[in-house]
Amino acid sequence: MPVRKYYDIEEKVINASDVVGVTKKIPIGKNEGWDGYTLRVFKIAPGGNTPKHKHDWEHVNYIISGKGKLTIDGREHEVSQKDFAFVPPNALHQFQNPFDKDFEFICIVPNRGEY
Repeated sequence: MPVRKYYDIEEKVINASDVVGVTKKIPIGKNEGWDGYTLRVFKIAPGGNTPKHKHDWEHVNYIISGKGKLTIDGREHEVSQKDFAFVPPNALHQFQNPFDKDFEFICIVPNRGEY
């Protein structure tokens, strides 16, 4: 598996009507030889959010920096640097950043959740 430098990885803005202030990087996935899973890095700007959504795959999350809110099936959790979170399959979920600094986290999903 290759070593990749954070600042060399392309950052894509997520454009959708129910997404505000979110970017994504894909450091490791099928293109880097990881069969089955993809490691993504999301950054949510202050006041931003992912969509409220659900799907039939799980997420494994690790908070890199900042803090935010993760709502899973109506239950809100505040998460911050060095915290972990698991979003089960078919759970309605959303990440939000109501705070004044960027909120950045790793999100690992099965490849069908990315490709």
